[in-house]
Amino acid sequence: MLVLFDVIIFIYGIYTIYSSVNMKRTGQLNSWFTGTANTSIRDARGYIDYMYGRTIVMGAMAALYGAAAFINDYVTPLTGVMRALVLLFLTVCIWFYFSVNRAKQKFW
Repeated sequence: MLVLFDVIIFIYGIYTIYSSVNMKRTGQLNSWFTGTANTSIRDARGYIDYMYGRTIVMGAMAALYGAAAFINDYVTPLTGVMRALVLLFLTVCIWFYFSVNRAKQKFW
């Protein structure tokens, strides 16, 4: 059962990176990041530039965590590594949450 969550977290990370790169390339907001349809935003380009690197970090961390958790569940236990990755993943999630809130205050 946990393997399903590992795969979902991995796919979330990959899709987040893909969406971020696509948003940077096209210059159009993606509802994956805004949480709603493209509502009125004062500075879409500024929001994209501000969130781009942060989103890449979040996506990479999610993909790394999902892959490591899958290996932990299916291949070999990685107890020490998983403890560190859980703390790191939660820290990055909290940091990303505050980054999104800060970006919405600045650019909305």
